[in-house]
Amino acid sequence: MLPRPVADYLAMWRDLPWAPRQVLLNRSHLRGSSLAVLAGMAADLLIAHPAAEVVAYVLLVVLGPSSLVAVAGSVAHLLWDRERIWADLDCQFCGDGPDDGGGGGWESDGPDGGGLVREITDYLHDHHARTSVHA
Repeated sequence: MLPRPVADYLAMWRDLPWAPRQVLLNRSHLRGSSLAVLAGMAADLLIAHPAAEVVAYVLLVVLGPSSLVAVAGSVAHLLWDRERIWADLDCQFCGDGPDDGGGGGWESDGPDGGGLVREITDYLHDHHARTSVHA
């Protein structure tokens, strides 16, 4: 059994030729490869040791393409969210299409159809914390 990050990485490259639009929308939410590349480069800048340089190059070669897909996915997701492209797709992380108001379908995920979440949200909107400023 593969660790989750490795399985996600392999699944991305497996699915990219078959469903590039969906992969781009989904990869915009997964920024681990970009953060790993940046961390490796920062370590290379801060640590003057050949091992840090080797680690930075390995991360750049292995995770660089995935990071580029994530950046391209972020741009595509921004355009999708503004209803400029791919109105027929739904983002698997956001839950709704751009024409549905976005923000995800988290209110209707519960067993009570979102009643508890709606009740808590209404309570928080109706009640305000009293604050006082002491001079």
